[in-house]
Amino acid sequence: MKENRLPRAKVAYIGVSLELYLTTESPENLQTWRRNFALWGAELAKVADVAVQKLCFTAAEVDAAVAEITAAAPDAIVLSALSYTPSMLICPALQSLGLPVVIWSTQQLDRITPDYCGQDLSNNHTVQGIQDITNILYRNSVKFAIVTCHWQDPQGLAFLQRELTAIRAANAGKKIKVLELGGKFEGMGDFDFDPEMVRRCWGITVESLDPEKFAAQAAAVPVADAQAVRQEDLQKFTVAADLDEATHIEAIRRKLALKQLLAASGATAFTMNFTTLCQIRNFGQLPFYAINTLMAEGMGYAGEGDALRAAMMRQCYELSGEANFTEIYTVDFQRDLMLMSHMQECNINIAGKPANVRLYRKPFWVKGVPDYPGMLFTSQPGKYTLAAITPMPGGEKMRLITFSGEVPELPFLEKYDRPYWLLRPATKSAGELLSAYSLAGGPHHLSAVPGEAAAAMERMAYWLGFDFVSLD
Repeated sequence: MKENRLPRAKVAYIGVSLELYLTTESPENLQTWRRNFALWGAELAKVADVAVQKLCFTAAEVDAAVAEITAAAPDAIVLSALSYTPSMLICPALQSLGLPVVIWSTQQLDRITPDYCGQDLSNNHTVQGIQDITNILYRNSVKFAIVTCHWQDPQGLAFLQRELTAIRAANAGKKIKVLELGGKFEGMGDFDFDPEMVRRCWGITVESLDPEKFAAQAAAVPVADAQAVRQEDLQKFTVAADLDEATHIEAIRRKLALKQLLAASGATAFTMNFTTLCQIRNFGQLPFYAINTLMAEGMGYAGEGDALRAAMMRQCYELSGEANFTEIYTVDFQRDLMLMSHMQECNINIAGKPANVRLYRKPFWVKGVPDYPGMLFTSQPGKYTLAAITPMPGGEKMRLITFSGEVPELPFLEKYDRPYWLLRPATKSAGELLSAYSLAGGPHHLSAVPGEAAAAMERMAYWLGFDFVSLD
């Protein structure tokens, strides 16, 4: 899998103290607090982009910080206390800004030693003010998270980074647009949703793409551009001799066209319904090559017109920098394995190396639809987290369902004619897991993220306002 290619969270870092201390504390003590705040800010900058950094003792300083935060438009506010601080210095501003708040409750020292003195207490009494602040945030239903640790604790900093990553992913997810080609597969009810409800509860939008516009865009792609990509493919993939140049070039032109259309519309996810496209005369090749390669570049996808799960894949990508579309096709009850596959669609990055991806000429099973470059590969062994999204009963909230599993090292299924992977559930038998998944309302399309991502997904669900269910 590729390294996370996403930007870091952009934050405003605000330190708070008590105005009274400006006149009662020694200049040396005040300087110690300012020095601490600078050190903490440098540590925070290791995991986030700090756009604003202000230490506030007074209401005027808070007002100035609010103006800077408004101009910077960060993903979140990170707040630390340098001493005791009264909640009403900062809480009204946090409420008015309406941004996610992460409390980083930390202090200068990490222990109480035998020679601990009153000055040490003056420099490290941050807990009470934090509790004053969090109580008011809780009572006023302001969404916040808190990470309590010493400022040099690597694990604490990792928790802080996870929280900020979840916030950035949630913010980005609210702006997802899906391009829909060919409408929805008739009769697949788990694809249906109320667009207004989903826009309100999540923020995503769906835009229809005219099949004729898609075909025309593909036809307009210069052959030379496609030829250049083909030469790259011949170098990196394992290409069968039966994949003729014309079939390959047409698939590449469709990939480049889809990429252009996504960029032009500001969309980061795509879905297509092959049953509709197959009925359109002269529509041409189905864009499976485009889908598999664009998923590897970050495009969200789900098959058959499932815009909701296409958006979910992109939402998972926003969190982890890698995601895949999948479906549980069948079960090996003897070995506790589930076959994860679809018609052809699968992110080529799961293969590990491009050379593990075999390209060949593949006929489509509907008469009259042109052949296309099929792909054969499977996942590299490793852990995965599976995620599915569904509207809850009543239509007022979304539910995010997760479970984890592992792809074991197994012989390749040479006679299976499409990309696939075999997943063993982490904590339940395959049968128990599938029953629990259905009882939780899981749809038949899922997104997959490499590694253990359930904890991060739970935090992302919190910031999105989703119900969260873990089946592990």
